[in-house]
Amino acid sequence: MILFQKNVSGQSISFKLIRKILFLKFILSFTGIQNSLHKNIGTKVKMIVQEKKPQELLEDRIFTISNLLSISRVFLLPFFITFTKTYMASPEKTEFLLYAILTCLLAVLTDYLDGFLARLLHQESVLGRYLDPICDKIVTIGGLSVIVHYFRFPLWILIAYIIREILGIWLGSFLYLKRGIQGKPNWWGKFGVGLVAITVFWYMCIPLIQFRIPGESILKHPEISGYILVMILCAGIFAYSKRYWDIVFHPEKIQIDPEDKKTRKKYELV
Repeated sequence: MILFQKNVSGQSISFKLIRKILFLKFILSFTGIQNSLHKNIGTKVKMIVQEKKPQELLEDRIFTISNLLSISRVFLLPFFITFTKTYMASPEKTEFLLYAILTCLLAVLTDYLDGFLARLLHQESVLGRYLDPICDKIVTIGGLSVIVHYFRFPLWILIAYIIREILGIWLGSFLYLKRGIQGKPNWWGKFGVGLVAITVFWYMCIPLIQFRIPGESILKHPEISGYILVMILCAGIFAYSKRYWDIVFHPEKIQIDPEDKKTRKKYELV
């Protein structure tokens, strides 16, 4: 009888000990969860500077439909120049002017399709995000150079545009190589590319406008679009400076909330 009581007593002691251990373990695990939540929610962490190598761009998908469309846009530029040169040498050959205008429209179409198909076919890549704007810069500078040479587009606007594009290439390269960040084009940049396309198209249509519309008309003053382009370029430079100044020169000041979708999108790491 005494042995039975000892066993029962021993069992009760062991059960109490097990309950205490389980309760303590639960408290510790709950505390750990709370601590992890406290670290990740409502707190900001300093930006981690990550450097990248250029060859890392080639580790992603290269041969995609969207990338091929971006490159094809550059290959359209020599045809555009040749058609325009042929027409200006022989104005009676109006078909070459039409060829140049159609080439311009085809370049605009490829610019739209490469981004659309990349999203539709899930072919978005880091390389594609850099390749598309670089091809845009080559084509837009080439197009503006043509209308400067043949249609008296203001040279100083072309120079300002080239300087802005060089700064854009430098900024994008710096953000990727030295900060590990995918620089994103803002709406001002997209408006700028679109306005360049409109400007080139407008100037190319001037011979047709002069033939069809006698007398004075606002359609005979395409330089208006050039002045609007300058204002858009200035607005774009201001917007880029506001977004990336601290990232470039003072990365230690940047704080990122991991749970803030807007912040994560703004400072997307690649």
